[in-house]
Amino acid sequence: MIPVRRSAPRLAVLLGVLSSSPGAPAQQPAPGLRLLPNQTETHLVDTAGRIVHRWTSAFTAGMSVHLRHDGTLLRAISVGPRFGNGAGGGVQIVAFDGTVLWDYRYNTNGVLSHHDLHPMPNGNVLITAWEDKTIAQAIAAGRDPALLRGTWFRPDHLVEVEPTGPTTGRIVWQWHLWDHLVQDFDPTRANHGDVAAHPELVDINFPRELIALTGDWNHVNGLDYDPANDWIVISAPFQDEIWIIDHSTTTAEAAGHTGGRRGHGGDLLYRWGNPAAYRAGSAAEQQLFFQHDPQFVPPGRPGAGHLTLFNNRWPTGSQIWEIALPIGADGGFVRGAGGRYGPLGPLWTFADGEMNSPAVSGAERLPNGNTLVCSGTQPWLLEVDPAGQIVWQYLPNAPIVFHAHYVERSLWADTSELSSARGGVAGFRLLAGTPRAAQGYLLLASAAGTSPGTALAGVRLPLNVDPLFELAVTDANGPLFRTTLGALDGVGGAAASLAVPVSILPALAGIELDFAWLGFDPVSFAPSFASQPVHLAVRP
Repeated sequence: MIPVRRSAPRLAVLLGVLSSSPGAPAQQPAPGLRLLPNQTETHLVDTAGRIVHRWTSAFTAGMSVHLRHDGTLLRAISVGPRFGNGAGGGVQIVAFDGTVLWDYRYNTNGVLSHHDLHPMPNGNVLITAWEDKTIAQAIAAGRDPALLRGTWFRPDHLVEVEPTGPTTGRIVWQWHLWDHLVQDFDPTRANHGDVAAHPELVDINFPRELIALTGDWNHVNGLDYDPANDWIVISAPFQDEIWIIDHSTTTAEAAGHTGGRRGHGGDLLYRWGNPAAYRAGSAAEQQLFFQHDPQFVPPGRPGAGHLTLFNNRWPTGSQIWEIALPIGADGGFVRGAGGRYGPLGPLWTFADGEMNSPAVSGAERLPNGNTLVCSGTQPWLLEVDPAGQIVWQYLPNAPIVFHAHYVERSLWADTSELSSARGGVAGFRLLAGTPRAAQGYLLLASAAGTSPGTALAGVRLPLNVDPLFELAVTDANGPLFRTTLGALDGVGGAAASLAVPVSILPALAGIELDFAWLGFDPVSFAPSFASQPVHLAVRP
C-alpha cells in the first residue's frame, strides 16, 4: 500500500499548472486524450487540459460514455422514466462528426437501462438495466415483507444487444440476477436454502434494510468485460460487492446453474468486498463501500489481469484500489479459509487528502503504468504514477462526471469501406491534442497490412511498406491523397481524404487498406509520433 499523498492546491489546476509531490521529478502523463461526459456533451480533453473535440446531444448523458474500437462514440442517454439515480433508457452510437448512427431504446415493458454500458469486441453493446417485479413477486421469491415498500422491487439484469438497424437491436444474450437468488427467511417460499453454503447465489434479503420507494435493490453502477476469459465484472454498491459472471453461457445456461466454459451457468463465479453478504465474514471485514467502476487491467498494461476500482466511501475517504484475483491452476476462483473469497486486501491503493467522492467516479490503468482517476462528484480528473505522485490533473466544468476513459486513438475515418462500383471519398480526421500543435503530419497507406510495421528513427509506424505506401508519399496532397501532408492546427488536428475515381476502383475490389499518420518535427523532419491504424475495405 502506498502512502497517502496530498495533491497540489486545486487553484494551480485552474491556472493550468501541472503539479506533483515536491522533491521528486514528475513522470509524464500518458500521451493521448481523455473521454468524459458533461451533461448534454461528451468531451475529448488533451494533456494540456484543453477540450479538443466535443459531441453534442439533445439528451443528457445516461451516465456512461465509451469510445468503441472503430472510433465511434457509445453513449447512454437519459430518456426516462426517471425513477432512480442513473436512469437512462437509451443508447446511441455516434460518428466523430456527431452523426447518430444508432439510436436504441431499452425502457419499455418493465425494463430500464441505467448507469453503465460496455462496447463488446464483436460490435454488440452490453447494457445494465432494472426489471420490474411486483411486491407480491418479491415476497414469493423470499424477500422479507418488512424490507419492502412502494409498488415495485427492481433487481438488475444485463442484456447484450446487437445493432440491427438505425433504431433497432436484437438481444443476443442476457443474464438476470432474479435467476440466482437464495434466502433463509421463509422455507415456504422460493429460493430457500443455506445462504452460507451458496456463495454463488445472492441473498435476496441482504442488506437487511428497507428498500427505497423506487425498488432499486442492487443499483448496479459499473461493469467491464474481459475477452480473454469471457468474464463480466459487475459492481453492486448496495451489497458493497463486485461480482464476476461467465459470459460464455447461452442465455438459457445463464438462467441456470450449469453450462458455460466454467460449468456454473449464470451463478456468480466470484464475489468480493463484503463477506457478510454471503455469511463468510462480519461487517468488520468489509472492504468495499459503495464502490464504482471495476475494470479488468487489459493485457499489455502493468497489472494485467488485476482489477482496479474506485472505493468511494472507505472510512478514511475515497481510495483507488487494485486487487489481484485469486485464480487457481485450473483458471477458476479460489476460496480461502471459512469459504471467503480473497484477497485479504488491495495490492495497491491511492488516496489523497483532497479526493473524496461519495458517488459516481472511476479508475483505469494506463499503458505507461499510471492510473487515470475520476473523482466524479468534485469533479476532478487526475493521473497518478505507481508511487502515488500526481502527474496530471483537470477540473471539468460539470456538475458531476460519471467516469473518464483513456483514448489512445488519434486517427478517425468516416467510413470503413468504399464501393468499387461507385467510387467515392474516404475522409480522415487527425487529432493528437495541443502538445503536438504545429507539428508536421503525413497520412500514409498500405495494402500489405500493419504487422510488423515500419521503424522510423525510433517511431513504429503500424504500416508495412508496399507500392501504395510509396504512392502515399509521392502523391501527398495530390488528386488521390488530398491534404495528407501539412502542419497540425492549434489543437493538433487536421483533415485529409482519399479520393478514388471510379475508373480504378474495379481493379481494387476486395483490397484491404490500412492508414496511419506520421507526425514529424517541421524543422528537422525527424519522426515524433505515429497514430494507430484504421482499416478501409474496397467492396464489389
